[in-house]
Amino acid sequence: MSDEIDELEEPTGDGGAGSGAEDVPDTEFQRLLEKLHTEHNFDFRQYKEVSLLRRVRHRMAQLHVTSFATYIHYLDRNADEYKALLDVILINVTSFFRDPEAWNQVRETVLPRLIEEAASNQSLRIWSAGCSSGEEPYTLAMLVADQLRQDSRELDVKIYATDIDEDALATARAGLYRLEHVKDVPRELLDRYVVPEGQLYRVRRDLRKWCIFGRHDLTQDSPLSHLDLLVCRNVLIYFDTDLQDRVVPRFHYGIRERGHLFLGKSESMLARSRHFVPVDSKWRIFQRVTPVDVTGRPLSNSLQQTSSPSFARHARPDVQASQRLYGIVDALPSAVVVIDPSDTILTWNAAAETLYDTPSDSAIGRKFRDLDISYRVEGLRSRIEEVKATHARARLQDISFPRRSGDSVHVTLLVSPLYDERRRLSGVVVAADDVTEYARLREEVSRISEQSATANEELQSTNEELETTNEELQSTNEELETTNEELQSTNEELETTIEELQSLNAELATINSELEQRTAELNELDMHHKGVLDTMGLAVVVLDTSFRVKTWNWPAARMWGLRPEDAVHRDFLSLPLGGVTRLTQDALRRVLEHRRVEVVPGVAYVLPDGEQRTTGLRLAPLLGADGEPVGILGMAAPDATALEARGKGQS
Repeated sequence: MSDEIDELEEPTGDGGAGSGAEDVPDTEFQRLLEKLHTEHNFDFRQYKEVSLLRRVRHRMAQLHVTSFATYIHYLDRNADEYKALLDVILINVTSFFRDPEAWNQVRETVLPRLIEEAASNQSLRIWSAGCSSGEEPYTLAMLVADQLRQDSRELDVKIYATDIDEDALATARAGLYRLEHVKDVPRELLDRYVVPEGQLYRVRRDLRKWCIFGRHDLTQDSPLSHLDLLVCRNVLIYFDTDLQDRVVPRFHYGIRERGHLFLGKSESMLARSRHFVPVDSKWRIFQRVTPVDVTGRPLSNSLQQTSSPSFARHARPDVQASQRLYGIVDALPSAVVVIDPSDTILTWNAAAETLYDTPSDSAIGRKFRDLDISYRVEGLRSRIEEVKATHARARLQDISFPRRSGDSVHVTLLVSPLYDERRRLSGVVVAADDVTEYARLREEVSRISEQSATANEELQSTNEELETTNEELQSTNEELETTNEELQSTNEELETTIEELQSLNAELATINSELEQRTAELNELDMHHKGVLDTMGLAVVVLDTSFRVKTWNWPAARMWGLRPEDAVHRDFLSLPLGGVTRLTQDALRRVLEHRRVEVVPGVAYVLPDGEQRTTGLRLAPLLGADGEPVGILGMAAPDATALEARGKGQS
């Protein structure tokens, strides 16, 4: 594999896996993310970049890859590498009853309420988003089953458990775990809902039937709906802010009214959400609420109806009905003035007399423009003419005007059109409410606010600093959570590596034992070979192609007076053999060149008594399996009797 990577690697210094984040070419890294999205339907483009870069670099470091471009080429050539990369990116760190206090809050506060509400339709729907290997949905199943057992109820329970990691989902469907995985399950729940199977533990069958596992991408797929409880813990912390803002409304859509959302303890993005209200802020448990309008009330399509019929429509021929109508108008606390289309005042009630300092006898029958109130109230006449022209009501908020006593009055005016039976304009009604007291209270509040403005500003400044510090601490906490999960994942990888090394060590021990056995066999064979060479009566010399001595038996040692340990691994032509090397030098080269046997006559040697004799040295080429020469075999037949006496003397 390393040779393949070396072949792909380019000698550039850009995009190194070990360089800082500021040195990474964004285009190459983004191209890798686009490749994962388009070719494998895994969209990591809006995951937090710092954490994502760290994990991808970790995988690249394992392969000794130094650039993203090289890694992309490696992915193209090795289909299995995608799975390895996704296993690194998708940190499947989970456990039963993770954060026991949080689950205890769900058990005591949330589930009893949900089960009570579910009694009406006999159905309970829960979604565990990002379920990993299944510990979280099975935790929910145990708590629901235990609550139903205590309440003696039966419900149609469906726990939808989703993730984008198919391998993790396969583990979850089996519901089979090792002892260290179930160590955090409370003992009474473990005995009741988990069944031992050899060295493993399996979740009970009826609970597994509740859990429906499937692949689902929170960032792309449509959410489930009509949910009583949605659990998504320690998933959103890997998304950037924009992606979080897209996912949270989907959660709001999927959860029913008054349903609950359960997040991880580091996920604080719903602290000020209008879609959810906190049930337990510490453990991030929220309840879904309906959005409200700007007045703080639920949105409604109903419109408040106003009494728009004219006095002429309500007027009856009989005097009693007319008196009753005028009595009602006169008793109203609001100042009511009715003006016909020609600007003549038709009605002026008691409240209008008090507010405008004008008796009704001095107002009714006169033109409104002739009264001083028409210009004391700024903008009133123009607004009346506007209502006559447009037939649309108008409202004037907090209008002030002076009374004859010199006091200032604050009023709210409502100018509305009146119609006859044929829906023609029959007049305008001007209703005024005295809001002087409210204005005085506003001024008092304003004065008090001004007095405390400095303190409030200082407090606000301190609060902003605290909020900034809190956000930094939350961000640091999220990073620590991420780092902790990565460390847990790294620890699991180290445990796996230790197991592999132990297995490899066992294999090496076996190989070492086999090598020792073969070494012993080779040593025995070598001794046998030397014994054969030493007893055959011939002086045997084996040279390699560079004339270096490889074999020198005892008859050769007796013949030329040179022990094997003094001859082996030395250049034959440099040995102290007198004229032997000069006689054989050319013959040795011819044997290698022509690959044929040469006999060198007259090779001298000395007997123990000093007598010098000669013999013939036969040189033959040693050929390998491919026919090429690998050395030379030299053999000579000396005087055996004389040499035997010499050999005894040497021993």
